[in-house]
Amino acid sequence: MRSSAIVAEIVQHSGLSKTALSAASGISRSLIDDYLKGRSQPSIAQVERLAESAGCVLELSVRPRSKPVPDQFLAVLEFGDLFPRKAPKPLVNLGPMWRRAQAG
Repeated sequence: MRSSAIVAEIVQHSGLSKTALSAASGISRSLIDDYLKGRSQPSIAQVERLAESAGCVLELSVRPRSKPVPDQFLAVLEFGDLFPRKAPKPLVNLGPMWRRAQAG
């Protein structure tokens, strides 16, 4: 999420005017406008200050990146695609043989 969208969400949830939010947070109204228009990027501390002044909680999350698939593994998969798939053989009906074995 872009920082301008985060600041816009804070302003919306606050129910305050930008002037009132500016006074409560100590961040100038013109700087808040710059954040909203994407002309300036707030620091995490500034976003946190705005959120607290708006009665919001700022939550950040970090997760590990997914690991790339090794080229050797992709090569094996591509190699396997070169060979046609064999249709499975039909199952043998062992019923008659089983009945003869039990009878005999």
